[in-house]
Amino acid sequence: MPKKRPWPDELPDVFLVSDALEQGVLTSSQLRDPRLRRLFHGVCAPRFVPVDHALRCRGAALVVPPSARLTGTSLATVAGAPLADTWDDVEWVVPHGDWRTGPRGTVLRAASRGPLGDTSWRGVPTASRERMGFDLAARCGLELGVARLDVVVRARLLDLDAFKAWLLTRHDDGVVAVREAADLCDPRAESIPESRCRVRLVRAGFDVEPQFDVVDRDGVFVGRVDLALLEWKIAIEYEGKWRTLVEGQLTDDRLRLDGLRHAGWKVVHITAERMKGRGEVEDAVRRAVAERIAGI
Repeated sequence: MPKKRPWPDELPDVFLVSDALEQGVLTSSQLRDPRLRRLFHGVCAPRFVPVDHALRCRGAALVVPPSARLTGTSLATVAGAPLADTWDDVEWVVPHGDWRTGPRGTVLRAASRGPLGDTSWRGVPTASRERMGFDLAARCGLELGVARLDVVVRARLLDLDAFKAWLLTRHDDGVVAVREAADLCDPRAESIPESRCRVRLVRAGFDVEPQFDVVDRDGVFVGRVDLALLEWKIAIEYEGKWRTLVEGQLTDDRLRLDGLRHAGWKVVHITAERMKGRGEVEDAVRRAVAERIAGI
């Protein structure tokens, strides 16, 4: 009876199954061992290695075309702006002639022309930051596209002026929508829901100021509001469900709300449920403006 091969002392934190077999590091039966985790078809990692989106990017790099460049939310995430969750598809851009369907768990998009980038992250080829910005804002709807751009520009991963100039040279499908998203980008935004709310209000004709510092009649700082209509002294605040779950947060929020009202501001609360409703955010702000006009 052949002697069972011992488990290797060390394994790479992500590797190609074919390489492990060819090099004799693992046997076919060992590949079914629960100490391994499959990340993609033909790509494994030891189960003790924590899985995050960055590890999956490195794993996907082993099975995409050599010309592929990491882009979009995946590149933003490994660069420091966590826009992709662990098991989100890993995003790549490839020259048009090299396009093919990527392995399950990846998305490969074709670029019509021009260099895609010559940088890398941990040995993984990466797209240019301009191409990353394009892929962040394309094909996802204007609100989300603007929100993603807000995040990466705020994190200084993308120069907005350089990005706008780059877009003027492009003729890719969807570039018009990306240009609109770039024009609406405002890195003062501090959350994706806040950005989406701002875009919705701007498109409805409101002049919205993000992250505005409110002071009282004596010039004393009261608080910073997510969005403000300065003409009407209306604050628009996005309320995530988590706020009421944080110990002491509800009391702090009430004190802050009292301070805003004392300073002469009307507050409109925007919830996740209200964001889901068509036109509900815009209608809530319109009602607040109407009340101001009526002196209510």
